[in-house]
Amino acid sequence: MSDHVLVVEDDGELRDFLVEVLNTAGHVTTGFPTADAALRAVATGEPADVVVTDLIMPGIPGAELLRALRQQRPELNVIVMTAFGSIDSAVELVRAGAYDYLTKPIATQELLLAVSHALDQSRLRREVARLGRSAMAAGLPGFLGASQPIQDLLGLVVRAAQSRHPVLITGESGTGKELVARAIHQASGRGAFVAVNCGALPEQLLESELFGYEKGAFSGADRAKPGLFEAANGGVLLLDEIGDLPLALQPKLLRALENGEVRRVGATEARNLDVRVIAATNRDLDAEVQGGRFREDLFYRLNVLHIHAPPLRERAADIPLLAEHFLQRDAASETNQGAAPLQRSRRISPEAMALLTTYPWPGNVRELRNAIQRAAVVATGEEVRPEDLPSRIREASRAAPLVRDSTDRALSLRDVERLYILEVLRQAGGNKSRAAELLGLDRKTLYRKLEEYRLDMESPAPA
Repeated sequence: MSDHVLVVEDDGELRDFLVEVLNTAGHVTTGFPTADAALRAVATGEPADVVVTDLIMPGIPGAELLRALRQQRPELNVIVMTAFGSIDSAVELVRAGAYDYLTKPIATQELLLAVSHALDQSRLRREVARLGRSAMAAGLPGFLGASQPIQDLLGLVVRAAQSRHPVLITGESGTGKELVARAIHQASGRGAFVAVNCGALPEQLLESELFGYEKGAFSGADRAKPGLFEAANGGVLLLDEIGDLPLALQPKLLRALENGEVRRVGATEARNLDVRVIAATNRDLDAEVQGGRFREDLFYRLNVLHIHAPPLRERAADIPLLAEHFLQRDAASETNQGAAPLQRSRRISPEAMALLTTYPWPGNVRELRNAIQRAAVVATGEEVRPEDLPSRIREASRAAPLVRDSTDRALSLRDVERLYILEVLRQAGGNKSRAAELLGLDRKTLYRKLEEYRLDMESPAPA
């Protein structure tokens, strides 16, 4: 699908020139002599992905056009053109929501680059919205990503939701293991979701929290109290950090899983319950079993269905989508909570995005969310720049080793770009239109690069 650009310029000769330049570059471009004409067209359904407008025009000026478009189409990126003497006004408009500004006389390459970046961000926002809608439609809110690892994960979540067996979720800290558990619960249609961190409580307290206790079971037990198993009856119980469960409690949990019943501390009779158990851990439970720190029979009972939450470094293609999502969510949260109208960043610069996509993210999605929230607060303009990111991200980029091939030869930037395009093609299953979306390129540019790197002769196997 072609990108649509609207040009608003009262100078007919300049307007025709801009339209011709953009059309030649592959964009579907429509020119308007006044802001009023452009607003009427947008209001009646004129396709538009980016608007390029003059700042000073007869009738409605560019500033008013920007405000009107922000009300009609808040997702639309607007680029303002201005004479040299009006730069201060243009900068103010960028702070008010314009995507960028260009100074006259307009340099062709600057125009094409600004429009290209604005379209890239528009595509990214549309993809965030599409994936968010797809996840909601599938009953899996909170999942966002187009990479093969996240699509495989979603498939496992759907299958796990259709079963009653225990699930073991593994993955590094920050990969979203509880989110996976909540998605299984929501898609399953079961009752309450109850979660407990097995490493956060001492052994005796954890036992009474899980299984409950009877009156007089121990000093201070002046009345009976149901445990979390009973609270989750008919629903799902998440045993987070199951690798920290004390050995002494593991047999009691095993009996609950095998017999579907629990016995409160101090009770003589067991209670039959219907509880779906999901366990999560960032530990290697195989190694814990070998080391005698986790019961083998309990491990096999929990590991009926196994789901691994992939680290962010294995799904780097999702980083732009996630970063944009967190930036939008942060702005929406500020608005919903009635916060003071501070200047908030609305986009991430290409330079900052490049740093985000090459950083290894040892803290995974949780670390990315934190970095975006911080950058949105410290950024002074509409755009998150590299200097707004935490220093560890900037320093990691400077300290990164040269990319090398199997012969230990340092790869050139062309080599790296070629390999990256090939990998995205593989993730897209050979679908060039899908690969162009993931790369943030229009199809014409992707086809040119495929021909340049002779990748059109290769047929990547579907992931």
